[in-house]
Amino acid sequence: MEDAGCTEDSIRQAEALLASGDSEALIRCLRTCRCEQLDALHEKQKQLDRLDLLIRKARTW
Repeated sequence: MEDAGCTEDSIRQAEALLASGDSEALIRCLRTCRCEQLDALHEKQKQLDRLDLLIRKARTW
């Protein structure tokens, strides 16, 4: 899970849920990790878009 970008807290929580056999809660935990990663990806995309805009503007100066 660390390779997938999950936090230490999320990893510990997922391990506890796995040990308890609560697969539904484990899936919710994993989906939360996924959403966090997707939000981070979208933020990085916005940053790249801003850089692309600056590059385009710099070409016209």
